[in-house]
Amino acid sequence: MQPLFAREILPWFGGAQSVWTTSLVCFQVLLLGGYLYAHLGRRLGILLQAVLHGALLLFSLALLPVVAEPTWKPTGAESPSWRLTVLLVTAVGGPYLLLARTAPLLHHWFGRQRLGRSPYPLYAVSNVGSLLALLAYPTLVEPLLPVSRQATLWSASYAAFVIACSWLAMGVARAEADASPTPSTGSDRPRVPSPSGADVGLWLALSACGSGLLISLTNHITMDMAVVPFLWVLPLSLYLLTFVFAFAGLYRRSLWGSLLVLGLGAMALLWNWGFALPFAVQFVGSAAVLFTACMVCHGELARSAPGAPHLTTFYLTIAAGGALGGLLVALLAPAVFTDFWDLPLFLLSSYALLVVVVHRDRGSVLEAVSRPLSWAALVSVLIIATAGFVLPTVRRDRGTVATAHNFYGVLRVQDAPPGMMMSQRVLLVGRIFHGGQFLDPGRAREATAYFTAGSGVEMAIRRHPRRLAGENLLIGVIGLGVGTIAAWGERGDSIRFYEITPTVETFARLHFSFLADSEANVAVVLGDGRLSPEREAADP
Repeated sequence: MQPLFAREILPWFGGAQSVWTTSLVCFQVLLLGGYLYAHLGRRLGILLQAVLHGALLLFSLALLPVVAEPTWKPTGAESPSWRLTVLLVTAVGGPYLLLARTAPLLHHWFGRQRLGRSPYPLYAVSNVGSLLALLAYPTLVEPLLPVSRQATLWSASYAAFVIACSWLAMGVARAEADASPTPSTGSDRPRVPSPSGADVGLWLALSACGSGLLISLTNHITMDMAVVPFLWVLPLSLYLLTFVFAFAGLYRRSLWGSLLVLGLGAMALLWNWGFALPFAVQFVGSAAVLFTACMVCHGELARSAPGAPHLTTFYLTIAAGGALGGLLVALLAPAVFTDFWDLPLFLLSSYALLVVVVHRDRGSVLEAVSRPLSWAALVSVLIIATAGFVLPTVRRDRGTVATAHNFYGVLRVQDAPPGMMMSQRVLLVGRIFHGGQFLDPGRAREATAYFTAGSGVEMAIRRHPRRLAGENLLIGVIGLGVGTIAAWGERGDSIRFYEITPTVETFARLHFSFLADSEANVAVVLGDGRLSPEREAADP
């Protein structure tokens, strides 16, 4: 459901990868709601749970098909986050909540009816299903079917799921009703100790760290490395794969803990100097670090999983942590950080949590060697890794004039940043160059970067038949940058820029002078570069 619906609404919000991360956070919160519903439903008993769940599943068929109404398209420069969230909740919230509730509910029933068998391998199986669906979407579903057909097919599959799950719920209800009560019911089962507050807090932190790493590193890859469709599928696939490996019993603390230490150093190098490396090296290195850190977080979750009677508490805490990590990246980080600092913060936190887990485990390596020496080594790694992220970044950010962190990424205006051949004021989105202007007042009106004399834009404007005939031009530009193309406007020309990010216009007017110095009549239309002309054509 996630890639299907995100794909359907992606063009409405400028094709920004933040559509995917915002959708992912919204789905994580809905997942939490489903898990909470399953957890509280335990008080009803299996019989009432089965009857209620079957009835709700049948009722949810009335909500099909899952489609996005065009009336939810953005109408201007408003922040898309809340519009996108409300759209997701209203369009797919009901079916998704019931899907989310089903997994912990079935695992709970399994644990009750299959005494002595752990239900946790089912968690690995369910993540295998998610992984296969996720990989099938960009390779099979998307290339072969239009979005409308995809929604119809998904709705039909959901209806089949409802029928199968309702049949299973009826079987569980019938088995529970036929069970012969005995005076010793409940007393003959071994009592499983309840998880402590520290256990729950650790589960919450580990799951939040894994989720935060996924979303922050996806932001880093798709904003700083390359804006490639469906590139976000690969980080999410690795994230799901770590759940599969961890709950299948393939986690070894000594191996993955050592790899995490190496990953801290590798990510510090990529964070500060990765832009000079080929994309493949950056991507593979970042993906490997994500996989390693999530293996540690999810492996420790699997190691500390409680007995089956407390399964829904465990799943609820994991879902809460996933939602918390996503919300920290989506809401708190843009308000607090002026760069993607959430990525190194979550990565360092994964190592810090590993240290905490090792400290709590009385059978860990700390017991086998000198504890003061071990602690000194562990803390030293954390300090060195922190310095590896912070110190080079401070040097790189010298000359920064202004910064902003919003839905579309991190924007920075910087004077003569390291590596520039000439003294310019530049606009960076992430680490990608979006235009510059000479600091020398005598050259301030000179077009730079992609639009210099001899560029395709310059030739298209200077050699246009209307220009050669002495007539004025009407020029439309998708993407403002710093407004460099305005330098090629002449008196009587009209240049209209379509820009989806309001902050870009603010920076272009406050910190650059191309718009103000242009001889043409310049206007900036805030909104998506596809939807805005579409509205103008419909209502000229």
